[in-house]
Amino acid sequence: MNKSITIMGSGNTGLSTALKLKKDGHKVCLFELEEFSESSKHLSEELNLIFENQTDKLNLDLVTNNIDEALDFSKIIILCVPAYAHKGFGNALSHKITKDHIAILMPGTLGSLELRNILEKNNSEIPIIGETDTSPYVCRRTSIKEATILGEVPSLGIGILPKVETEKIVNKLKEFFPTLSPYKDVLECGLSSLNPVMHPAGVLLNSGRIEKSEGEFYFYNEGITPSVTNVINAVDSERRNIAAIFDHTLPNIADSFHHAGFGKKGNLLETISSSDMLTSLKAPGVVNHRWMTEDISYGIYTWSLLGHKFEVPTKTMENIINLGSTMLGIDLSKKSRTLEDLGINKLSLEEIKNLL
Repeated sequence: MNKSITIMGSGNTGLSTALKLKKDGHKVCLFELEEFSESSKHLSEELNLIFENQTDKLNLDLVTNNIDEALDFSKIIILCVPAYAHKGFGNALSHKITKDHIAILMPGTLGSLELRNILEKNNSEIPIIGETDTSPYVCRRTSIKEATILGEVPSLGIGILPKVETEKIVNKLKEFFPTLSPYKDVLECGLSSLNPVMHPAGVLLNSGRIEKSEGEFYFYNEGITPSVTNVINAVDSERRNIAAIFDHTLPNIADSFHHAGFGKKGNLLETISSSDMLTSLKAPGVVNHRWMTEDISYGIYTWSLLGHKFEVPTKTMENIINLGSTMLGIDLSKKSRTLEDLGINKLSLEEIKNLL
């Protein structure tokens, strides 16, 4: 049976997800904030989705910059926006979204806690909130009216807030995203995001090549070498130590890629090199890219704050934050996601666990 769903965000993941769900036979609304309405200007027209060597011509059911229309269209809301946009969308949803909605960040990197905190501070109703550990597709918006999906994530991890609603909500969402796999809670999900582990270290240690070639090389296939994986694994170890404070035993990054369907089981280099999807991805064209500004400021920086709060060493994360800030000439800790943003800066360990 066809179901309705609202996708928020008209960038790479937003447009790709909206078109893929429309191709799958669902009723789809695409919402974009008024301030970014230029991005959604032509999306009410016929659109192209390139997927599995096939081009489908599709029309979305509703494209709007009116948040009331978007929330009326469906009770299921998927936010496919960068982490730095979560705050803006949270404020836009305040006093509009209801407790009967389901709001899922794809991906989240602990953004579910920030969204809940924003709604609570604004005295808004709080829906069931969730986040995934990555985007559902490896995809790009390849033109004004076209999106290209290079591959579908074989196992899409998701955490739900509150966690007691996990089974019911995941079963409902599987009608749209059948590869969903539940985490115990949103904190385990947010600490399981692999992009902040991989991207900053990889970009920093390939910065000369990125600037010289403007990204014309295969990032995972050529840029992730044995010495680079040493740094990545050090970040990964710190991430897993932070998760252990909350009673979560996370697999290492190589096993995480393997469990998600990216490559065979082995060490990080072996797993990555056996993934057709990962090895086909080019490097970013510039160093000042979301793989640095977002994955540091809204990823490992936030994780390092959790580590500091509970006295877990995060030396490698801090080195990457400092070196990245120096390289880009900006303080990556300034425009970032803090524990205050998550609403947990004054909470004890047990209080955080109870919040989940």
